[in-house]
Amino acid sequence: MNTLSHLVTSLLDQDVTAPNTQLGVLRINGSDAGKFLQGQVSCDMTKLSEDKSLYGAICSVKGRIISNFFVIKEQEDILLVMSASLVETALNHLKKYAVFFKVTLSVATDEFAIQASFTESDNPQTPDALDEWLPTTISDDAITLTISESPTRASLCLQRNANALADNAPASPQAELLSLLTARPLIDAEHSEEVLPQWLNMQRTGGISFTKGCYTGQEIVARMQYRGKSKKQLALFTWKGDTDVSSTLLDSEGKSIGSVFKAAYYHDLNVAQIILNIEPTEVNDFFLGEQAVALIPLPYRLENTK
Repeated sequence: MNTLSHLVTSLLDQDVTAPNTQLGVLRINGSDAGKFLQGQVSCDMTKLSEDKSLYGAICSVKGRIISNFFVIKEQEDILLVMSASLVETALNHLKKYAVFFKVTLSVATDEFAIQASFTESDNPQTPDALDEWLPTTISDDAITLTISESPTRASLCLQRNANALADNAPASPQAELLSLLTARPLIDAEHSEEVLPQWLNMQRTGGISFTKGCYTGQEIVARMQYRGKSKKQLALFTWKGDTDVSSTLLDSEGKSIGSVFKAAYYHDLNVAQIILNIEPTEVNDFFLGEQAVALIPLPYRLENTK
């Protein structure tokens, strides 16, 4: 059993379910919704169906992520589930291109109560890459999509009654840690237009299609994949104890080798997603300030990006 499995076992002594108030929803309605988004997002919208959702990103012309999301097809509508702090940003960006299509864009966050769930996976094996299709079920009451099967079965449930979770589903720090361990992150406003999709491993987590054709930022994203020399990648780290640590990752000589992307803690256990600017095999010891931290495996395999 590897370190990741040990962490999951310690956190998942029973199923974990909690509201996720940090997520919001952008709705795209109209006969051209899929065609419109095909030219704007990194995933292949022709593969979207009511029972298969996708993971993708809206990029700037420089290839930086404006917002990334999980995309759901609901009859004639398309829903983008993303950080609530970026719904308006994504709306305003897409509106610039929507005038050429038969689509209507609107904020739908208040229509749903979003809940995250983590259960033991039926397939705990580490895959080479995460599947681009996210199994989805749609009912009159809710939309449920499975985000990942490794290292846990992680799901999001969009309940149509926006007040459904208010009284009986407290926040869960365990859920925050388990979400980080899926290593399929959604960016917040502070990172908008700061990171390339590959820096979040989206080429291995089903978030980028390299065969779909052109979309905004596609040339930069493709060049990074086939010609780029950047070693930047998302990695997982853990440590016990102090939560007040530096956001800069150092090697044993004090050289900066990465920065914290997201972090959470539960009791004395800390987990962080860190964007490395080196290959992790190049360094033996890692530190956040004076705090020693341990590299743990990803829930998928990551090819050498050299």
